[in-house]
Amino acid sequence: KSNKLLRHPRYLCKIRISCMTELHFELTFRQNQEQTYVKHPFTVPAGTDRMEIDYDYQRFGKEQNQNGIKTDEENIIDLGLYSPDGELKGWSGSDKKSIFICATEATAGYIPCPLHEGQWAAALGLYKIKSEVTVKLHIRFYPKQKRLYKGDIHMHTINSDGAYTTSEVIDFCKKAGLDFIALTDHNNTVQNTEIGHAENITVIPGMEYTNYRGHANFYFNEYKIQTFDSALLSNTFDEMKKIFLEAKARGALISLNHVDCPFCGWKFGYTDFPYDMVEVWNGPMKESEMRAIARWHQWLCEGKKIPAVGGSDTHRNELARTYGTPTTFVYADGNSVDELRTALSKGNSFISIAPNGPRLSMAIDEKIFGETALWKAGLTGKFSVEGCNTGDIVKLINGKNQIVEQIIPFRGVYTQEFAVEKASFYRLELYRNLIGIDMLVSLSNPIYVE
Repeated sequence: KSNKLLRHPRYLCKIRISCMTELHFELTFRQNQEQTYVKHPFTVPAGTDRMEIDYDYQRFGKEQNQNGIKTDEENIIDLGLYSPDGELKGWSGSDKKSIFICATEATAGYIPCPLHEGQWAAALGLYKIKSEVTVKLHIRFYPKQKRLYKGDIHMHTINSDGAYTTSEVIDFCKKAGLDFIALTDHNNTVQNTEIGHAENITVIPGMEYTNYRGHANFYFNEYKIQTFDSALLSNTFDEMKKIFLEAKARGALISLNHVDCPFCGWKFGYTDFPYDMVEVWNGPMKESEMRAIARWHQWLCEGKKIPAVGGSDTHRNELARTYGTPTTFVYADGNSVDELRTALSKGNSFISIAPNGPRLSMAIDEKIFGETALWKAGLTGKFSVEGCNTGDIVKLINGKNQIVEQIIPFRGVYTQEFAVEKASFYRLELYRNLIGIDMLVSLSNPIYVE
């Protein structure tokens, strides 16, 4: 029913796929019920990602006569949907024979929302009934399953120093083929109030904490404007820490940005304050990114489990920097704000040079990026590179600083098995010869081994 249902890890990662479930009802109404509304309850099962409803009834009566066939509109039944809290989530009248709803999109006239387990209700408006009408109601539930979503979680609008409005940025990102983005204006949250109901893309409300000693992105779980009790324009470590603690108390996910940038790198140190992720790839690949990756790798070797993310930091379309350069690819249960934030915080992700860049996957004992496998004798893993070119170099790196390097001999999808040693993690890097040098074009978070 939707291309988005097809976006899932197609290889290596053995994801349980439950079948779609259905409910069917036949409801009969009589003329004395005309001009009333009725609710027909049904139960949405746990873990539902998408719901589709269609209905049918005899709307037109046909009568043969000597001059042809006379058609009369005998019955008119309207359709709507109630959530468990009694809120009307949409109303399409008799205009549409089928509707759908999920967390981030829905049929026009319906409100996208998470499909929580519980008793929902089809709203039926019995506008016109000639004598008696039977309504056939069909409801389908599609379960959540991990799929691959493409996102850019660092960008700016005219609400700080960007060149485009919030709606223009969202349109650019949809045209780039992104599934989700985050709006992260400097010390500003006004952009989050301008998002509205963005169709076919998830917009995570955000803000870039901006200080002369470093920047960090806050990713919120709600769209209302975020006001802080603490002064955002901080001068000291303690003032910065107070802001970060308040952001965490408000449910924010925190990423330290472009930590080794020579102009606005992170200079507060890395201890005694909360953060969840580190942005190791900002805009085009350059020396500062390689230094950030080396720093992050050392943290991993020290036993720290800090997910890496990437973002374009786009302010305007320009040479080598635009929306989705780089792209953070996330394996998530769905593309709601909460589901994407959860997957990012767990490191179920990899970073690639562009939305159409090489894609990485890896599994150790059915565990994927960001998850932990238990070591045992004879344990093996398997990785894959989709969209590789002849001559690409893939590196398998573990927690013992051992690197297994392979030159990929063909274009397409390259797959390799490997033996898993008693190392604390395994991760991937992919290099491609661009402008005469071997440049990093894709990087994964680790699978941890205990």
